[in-house]
Amino acid sequence: MSYYSYDGLQTDERPDEESEERAAKLDQLGEEYLSGQTDRQKEIAGRIYEQLKAGSDIDDLKPLIADLSRTATDDARRRKADREGGHR
Repeated sequence: MSYYSYDGLQTDERPDEESEERAAKLDQLGEEYLSGQTDRQKEIAGRIYEQLKAGSDIDDLKPLIADLSRTATDDARRRKADREGGHR
């Protein structure tokens, strides 16, 4: 009997192909996100780091954090459109 663990649950059934494909896509997206930081994202993250290092309060950084989030989202949309052959 085979043993597979999924989210801490024990089962003798292997996850279906769709679940495996979805997990692979999520892994790929995560790797892209971590390795695909644009120069703009790095610049914003650097500003956040420098301000934290200088003692800024997190509440003072909320606009920069929101800017980083928007930039990362926009960049991800552009990468997805490029992969799918579309251009924005």
